[in-house]
Amino acid sequence: MAKYDWKQLEKEYILGDYKSVNSFLKDKGISRNKTSNTQTKDWNTKKHQKDINKTLKTIEKVTEKESEKEAKKIVQVKDVANDLLQKIVQANDELNMHLTRNKKKTKIVEYDYNCNKPKKEIIDEQEEIKSYIDIIDKKGLKELTSALKDLNDIINNKQNDNITTQSLAETIQKAYESKEGDKEC
Repeated sequence: MAKYDWKQLEKEYILGDYKSVNSFLKDKGISRNKTSNTQTKDWNTKKHQKDINKTLKTIEKVTEKESEKEAKKIVQVKDVANDLLQKIVQANDELNMHLTRNKKKTKIVEYDYNCNKPKKEIIDEQEEIKSYIDIIDKKGLKELTSALKDLNDIINNKQNDNITTQSLAETIQKAYESKEGDKEC
């Protein structure tokens, strides 16, 4: 009777692509008997457990990759939201700033009376831009509060749908609407 390294054979079977223990033993030229049955008793269970572990690790890695992609998207959205917030702050600072432009053109013509036509023409243009502070642009304020509310929704990602706390954007919006109502009377 031949002696076999059953531990090595077990590793080969578990790590191989064999459909059954019988097909593995036939492939190795080992006959089925009481000794081989005793030695191979738990091989199917171990192979099945290895396949389950492999599947679980695959699922775990796929989930991890998807989580990383989702996290990158969230970071990108928050970066865009922060950029938008900076632009809203800048726009808020400029709500009551107005610009005026004054253009002044001076045309100097030297005329040649002998030829009866202009001899030299000089055009001098001067533009003056002034900024001044005036009343706040109400439409602009309303657009900014709306943008701020949208930004707040993006950052919070609607996670707190059931919480009734008032956001900054809602507070500004309500304050604006109450002032609008006061002025109409």
